[in-house]
Parts: sequence; C-alpha cells; structure tokens
Amino acid sequence: MSTIVYAVDAAPPARVVCLNALQHISLSAVTLVFPRIVAEAAGADAETITRYISLAMVAMGLSTLLQAFGRRGIGSGYLLLGHCTILYVPFAVEVARIGGLGAVAGLTIVAGCTQMLLSRCIRGLRAYIPPEIIGVVILLLGSTLGLFGLRLMLGIGPGSRSSPMEMTASAITLATIIGVAIWARPALRSLAVLVGVATGCAAFLAIAMLSGSLAAAVGDVALVTPRWPLAWPTFPFAFMPGFLIGAMACFVRAIADVTACQQLATPNWKAPDFQSIRAGTLADGLGCVVAGILGVLGTNTYSGSVGLGAANGVLARRVGVAAGAGWIALGLLPGTASVLDAIPAGILGAACFYSATFTIRTGIAMLSQTLVDTRRTLVIGSAIATSMLVVDSHGYPHLPLLVQQVLNSALAVAMLLALALNAVLRLGIPKTATLHWQPDTGFETLKEFAEAQCRIWGARVETSDRASNFLEEFSQTARRLANPAQPVELRLRYDEVGLQIDLAWVGEPMPTVGPLNIDAEDISLQIALMRHWADDMRGSTQENGRQALLAYIDDR
Repeated sequence: MSTIVYAVDAAPPARVVCLNALQHISLSAVTLVFPRIVAEAAGADAETITRYISLAMVAMGLSTLLQAFGRRGIGSGYLLLGHCTILYVPFAVEVARIGGLGAVAGLTIVAGCTQMLLSRCIRGLRAYIPPEIIGVVILLLGSTLGLFGLRLMLGIGPGSRSSPMEMTASAITLATIIGVAIWARPALRSLAVLVGVATGCAAFLAIAMLSGSLAAAVGDVALVTPRWPLAWPTFPFAFMPGFLIGAMACFVRAIADVTACQQLATPNWKAPDFQSIRAGTLADGLGCVVAGILGVLGTNTYSGSVGLGAANGVLARRVGVAAGAGWIALGLLPGTASVLDAIPAGILGAACFYSATFTIRTGIAMLSQTLVDTRRTLVIGSAIATSMLVVDSHGYPHLPLLVQQVLNSALAVAMLLALALNAVLRLGIPKTATLHWQPDTGFETLKEFAEAQCRIWGARVETSDRASNFLEEFSQTARRLANPAQPVELRLRYDEVGLQIDLAWVGEPMPTVGPLNIDAEDISLQIALMRHWADDMRGSTQENGRQALLAYIDDR
C-alpha cells in the first residue's frame, strides 16, 4: 500500500481537497457513457440524452455524499465515489428498448431497495462472504476496470470515436500519469491523474488545431438546462429478475470496495469490519433508490476511486464530500454534460487503466492473506475464468431473455458464481476438529493438524501461524505437565471471527495467571510466549480431574 498522505479523518488544506476532488471527478466521468447507452436504447433525442446525463451526474454526487456521511448507520465514512454502474446496463438496455426510461427508473428503485434489505442481513451473510470472496471480487473489478480503460484508449470501447488523434492523446495521458506518479516531486504525485488528464486534453486540442480540425474534434456544446422528471417510474415486473441479479452484484461490489477502503486506511488491517460494511452497503442501496427517483441508471460504489486512493495516499473523507458536491454542481450547470462528452473517452480511459492497476494490487494482497485449499481454489479459479466470458447473446435468440442479459454481464455472473460455489462447497465442513496427541510424537503432528484445519476453514495466514506458534510452546510444556501414558486432547473451533483452541490432559495444571520469571529454569518462558501468541488464555481443572487450557486467537 502507498504511504498514507491524508488519513480518513484528516483535514487537508482547501487547495488539496479541491484538486483531489476534481481528480476523482475526472476519473469517474468516463462512466457517464453508461447512462448515454441506456438513453440511446430508449430512443431519446439529443436534448433528452443530455438532460439524462446531467441527472446522472447529480445522482453520482448524492451517492458519494451518502457514502461519505458515515453517521447514524448510513455511509462507510470513506472516500468512495458513486458512479452509474455497468452492472445494470445489460438489463437496463433491454428494459429501455421496451418500456422506456420510466421502466428503468422504476426497476432501479426496486434494485436499490433490495440492496438496502440485504445490508440489514450482513451479519448473517458474513460466513458466505469470506475474505477470499471479497479479494477475488476486488481483483475482478480491477481487471474489468482496466480492460474497460484499455478498450477506450484503443478506440474499441463504447463512446470512443477511434481516431488516431484520440489514441495519440490517450497515450500522452497515460505516459504523463505514470511519469508524474513516479518521478515528480512528492507534492505533485498525488495529483498524477489530474495532471495527466489535463495534459491529454491539451495535447488533443493542440493536435486538432495543427491538423485544422478543431471544430470537428470538439463538436457543439449545447447549453441544455437540466429538467426533472424526464419520465415517471413504472414497474414492469417481468424484467425484475435481471435487476435483482444486478442488485446482488452491486451489493457484493459495495462490500468489496468498502473492505478495500478499510484495508487502505488501516495499516494493520486483519479482517473486514462488518459494521462499516453494513453502513456502506445501506448508503449504496439508498443512492441507487435516489438515482431511480431522479429517473436515471442505478449507481454503485466506484472501484476506480479505491485504486486512486491506493495510488496517491489521499484518503480524506472531505475529498469525497467535495467530489460529491462537485458532481451535483456540475450536473445542475447547463452545458456541463456536453463539455464532458466532448472530452475524448480514451483520455479518461487512460486514467481508468492507471487506477485499475492499484485496485488489482489490493485484491491480490487480500487473497494472499487467506489460506487456500481445494475448495477455495475452485471458487477463485471459477470466478476468474468466468469473468473472461464475453458473449454477444443477441446472436443466440433461442436463449431466454434473462439468460441473454446475464451473459452480457460476465462480471456479475462471476461474482454470483463465486457466492454460489462458496455456499455449496461449505456443506460438510465441520465446525470443530479434534486430535488426540501423544507428547512423545513431537510438535509436527500438532502443526500439521492445525494448518490443515485452518486451510479448510479459510483462516488467515497470520491466524494459522499464531496457532502453530502457540501449539509449539504448548508441546514444550506438555512434556513436563502431562502424563505421558495419557493422550492430550486438542479441539479446534473456528467461527469466521476467531479460532478457539481447547486443550485437556491428565497431569499437573498450567499456571496461566500471575507474574512469570522467564529466566527461571521452568516453563515460565513457554507460558509467556503462549500468552503472546493468543489474544486470551485461561486454565482450569475439570470435574473429572483433567487439566484444561482454553486459548482464543482473533481472526479479525
């Protein structure tokens, strides 16, 4: 992770806040291509499309403010922008063609309410959304965002005009961003994306002027005044399943993005904080409802802003508030939508590509903290392989409409497949595991047993290591305390939050309280180390006279 320049609760100078807010706005502006696609599918005229995009900008701003709020159970409190998400586009396009923009708005409201309901169940769903699922989702989001940016740079993405002039400006943008991020002075590195986008736009205008095609390259800027409502919401329930699938995918994405923010903001991060995730997913669903009320495509957390925070170390919540307010102001300002539309998509795609690399790094880092067994390998591998599925389902009219829509959203399918496989493959995994261990067989037996169980349960690598170190010290004490003729009983229990170690033996009790003299020729040093490796440790004598030791290692 990059060095944190401004922490979540920091108060950066106004200049830093404004410039970084503008940087986040420029990074997420590329996603305005998605509401344009939906509006065009509905057969809207140019003026209506411009108004639709303006309302989408307002929705993105309100969603960002809700996420940054971080109080009274609403919002994660992180710098995490909202954007018009691609996860609803395959379903929204079909709905827009048949039912118009009002139908998209109504089903967007339903999808947002679904996310809000799911956020209330986050504690019960915790076991079904383990860290490796979150890690692979972050990895997939980064890969998808990077591919999307690369396609725009090469002129093969939606909204790209594919001219050599734009491709040249895109290359200059990416080169500038990388150069500033690596070689510029520290104060300027955090603004690498903003400097790159500004340089790319300047280069594009300069090339257009030299070629004598400035007017054609820039186009007409229409001063269209935003208007609401463009269409009243309707609820064609025949299309609801697709939007419910999109809502589930957006819910998982919000969990992944909030978790990534936690990891960035917490140097010694161990595991997801589900209270913050609950508030963040609630705000994300509420933002989607607001988007539906405004009549536009649904919003979702933006992984690109997570990648930008990882790249420049500016995590201050105030930047998110400024970015949200900025989007609202731009959306209400006549002509802004046309100006943003005139910026070559490849220039914004270069910024997406850059930030996506850091999102991918966050996902890989999260996956590396979890022990992976055969079951988790299947979950992770299947999700990654499925995300590469690119199918033009319109070439298969014999398929049901919902299947066609789902196939056009490979990322959503990959995320839902990971959830489904994880739920199915969890069947048959015992909650506890027991081993009867003879002290004279040595520590390796304990270590192999503990590591195997931690891998099955998906505990973090650090938790497994701490358990092994704890049991190694116990194996030294057991030779002095336990009756060699009787086996020691070891029972492990894992509940997604922590690992409990229960030990029972026939012999002398272990002194677990009081001061210890680690220089003494006894087991004081081993007991001190056991206290170090465990978060809690208590000894007792059972009714049958056996000695017992309970230790707990927090996996959060």
